[in-house]
Amino acid sequence: MFTMKHKGWAASLIIMAMVAAGCSSASPGNTPAEEGTGTGSNDQVTIKLSSWYAKKADNWDVVIEEFEKQHPNIKVEFVSAEDNNSNEYYKKLDLAAAGGDDLDVIMFSNMTFLSQRVELGMIEPLDTYLDNDNVDPSAEYNSDTSIDGTYYGLPGKSSTFFTIINEDHLKEAGLELPTDWTWDEYMDYAKAMTKSEGGKTRYGTYFHSWPMFAYFVTNTGSQENANLTTDDGTTANVDNPLVRKSLELRLRGEQEGSATPYSEVISQKLNYRPQYFNQDTSMIVMGSFLVPELGGTDTVPANFRSVFAPLPKMNAEDEISSNVGSDVLSIYSKSKHKEAAYTFVRWFSTEGIVLQGKAFPSWKDADLNQVLDAMIAGTKTPEMIDKESLLYVLNNTKTTSPKVAVPYHAELEKIYTEEFDRLMLSGQDLETTIQNAQTRIQKVIDSKS
Repeated sequence: MFTMKHKGWAASLIIMAMVAAGCSSASPGNTPAEEGTGTGSNDQVTIKLSSWYAKKADNWDVVIEEFEKQHPNIKVEFVSAEDNNSNEYYKKLDLAAAGGDDLDVIMFSNMTFLSQRVELGMIEPLDTYLDNDNVDPSAEYNSDTSIDGTYYGLPGKSSTFFTIINEDHLKEAGLELPTDWTWDEYMDYAKAMTKSEGGKTRYGTYFHSWPMFAYFVTNTGSQENANLTTDDGTTANVDNPLVRKSLELRLRGEQEGSATPYSEVISQKLNYRPQYFNQDTSMIVMGSFLVPELGGTDTVPANFRSVFAPLPKMNAEDEISSNVGSDVLSIYSKSKHKEAAYTFVRWFSTEGIVLQGKAFPSWKDADLNQVLDAMIAGTKTPEMIDKESLLYVLNNTKTTSPKVAVPYHAELEKIYTEEFDRLMLSGQDLETTIQNAQTRIQKVIDSKS
């Protein structure tokens, strides 16, 4: 569990500059005088919404137009490179904060990136705003965005993991669409759908280069101790059955030739989108954020139908479950328009994201069937998305919110990935990999105490 006592974690020079620039948190009751908040004043204010999304392609223009219509005293300026590259976005965000730029609403792609900036005092606590608004986030959203019991943001889209399968390849292999299965059965399917022809192999599955796919059985379906540390942040969490199973599955995919070789994923810098859309792989485990693309876009057409299966389970008797993640919308601690920023954050996290029609909301009151209909209708070829199997997966998957990773989580993932690379590329055995990673990560944890 992330606790505010963790100091000294490896930070970039940019982050250090932010600290020097004095990014400090202020409580809602002690905010600076605001030039009209848009909620209790006739003065019009403009708030900046910082993101990495494309404004028109992701319907932010529609969202902003409707918000401004409902809140005529608040204008929203959309600030984004519009390249869908969140990693570059964080670099620019930190530079903007260090340079004293005006910021108001800040989006984060997951809780780890948020927690890092909470540690630096960049983010406004929302508890007082929520109390004044009679909002209980745990009752209204399926994603937990609290850190040590304090809310520093509200969730936007909800991203659960499940299996996406090329229906043509499934039928070609004579397989039934699974409604409940284990990871071992998943790899059986991958083997059955693998096909070599004319010197080219179509692999049954593809595991992306994200570090989480090196310990995915833990990261996608386990609520407790789902990170590389235990939830209290005091102990390395590599030497456990779920991580071990993840590594065994990755090795099986290599040995049987049913998964895209890891060496190719790394050396060719492969990406899951072209691998799946170009039919170089038959099946991937990915988040629900990918659904709108499965019906085709202006740049990438959908040439086959996608069907959906639940996230596989560790054991047959386990329930179907998936960790749920989300974008998070927060307020900059030095914003001059915090009330107006909160008004937008709260509105977007409910009706705004439903109106957007591009993602599944974290808001529990949203009509899932209506959301899915709008999402599918907004694609180029809606018939390429099998709504029936997708609804089954969504309605039968228990979503869980794991504890937020420690703020130096990226440092731990780097260590783990180094040992994983030795396993997959240099012939290091499984036990040595686990023990090396466990020892090295524990050493880092101890140094942060």
